[in-house]
Amino acid sequence: MLLCKGEIPIEKNVIVTDINGKRIGATYPKRAKGLVKNGRAEYASDCEKCTIRILDTHKPTVDVTEVNNMGKVIDFDPRDFKADKSCENNVIAKYFVTDKDGENVIAYSIGNWNWDWTQICCDKKLEKNTDYVFRFVIVGGYCNTCNETSRFEIVPMPDGSLTDEAYEDRYTYDLAQNRYKPVLCKKTDEGMLRLFEIPFSTFDCEDFRFVFIAMHAVATLYAPKEFSAYADLEDTSFDQLRDEINSKNSEDNSANVVMDFTGAHVTRSTVTDLLTMARFGKSENVCIDFTGAVIEDDKPDDIQADADDTKSDDIAVELMDVADN
Repeated sequence: MLLCKGEIPIEKNVIVTDINGKRIGATYPKRAKGLVKNGRAEYASDCEKCTIRILDTHKPTVDVTEVNNMGKVIDFDPRDFKADKSCENNVIAKYFVTDKDGENVIAYSIGNWNWDWTQICCDKKLEKNTDYVFRFVIVGGYCNTCNETSRFEIVPMPDGSLTDEAYEDRYTYDLAQNRYKPVLCKKTDEGMLRLFEIPFSTFDCEDFRFVFIAMHAVATLYAPKEFSAYADLEDTSFDQLRDEINSKNSEDNSANVVMDFTGAHVTRSTVTDLLTMARFGKSENVCIDFTGAVIEDDKPDDIQADADDTKSDDIAVELMDVADN
């Protein structure tokens, strides 16, 4: 396929499965539409047209070899990846875990909650002028403050090595907050599980580097399974995740009392009453903000009968010190 500079290629981003849901390749949207129109396939979902299912009754008329050749699949293998030595602060861990199906699989954890930039990479030699799909599963890779770095990069290396020019021509996919949409997004005990399928073409290059990047979030990478392996998991999204986090935070803060007296003029007796409530009230957490507040002496008419109560005076003096600070 010959492209001019700046021209966006049409992606073979429609997944093709057999009647049992097993992936057998990928194809162009127009090709998929034609197969469905001719009764040789059907869309796997009424609301999603990113997957078609080859029908058994028409299977002999469909060239499955052609479909397979349309998109060669590369599955993420943790054993192929290693820490990128160009990064000084890599935070990685590779270990076996038992998944929900009782299988022992390799998990590759990258990144932490600090600001350590972590990269892992893998070099592969591929066929020229061929379309591929890179598949991987990531659990986590996000944080509540939405300022994490989570990326996947494909770097063509025409000269067989990573040069500055080659790195400038890399393909970058932003996985943070699902800016690049996953094929599946599911809820698990570990957190949100996302399955990505990244289509790309080799054009006239055969040496490639695949890179995962993480910072300010912990991401765990797994080799992907067929779609059917995730069928019993509940669908989710980042919007749902944020709603759940906000709901939990609201419950945690339900007993809090927040009072804003920033820049206000308040009397010492009012300050005393507020601090007494904060110390001995029924609420678990009381936050009183006196930033920039002016604390004045009481007028003679407002002085309470127990103004000579040394305990109350001590409390008022303490709060005035807090307000000054």
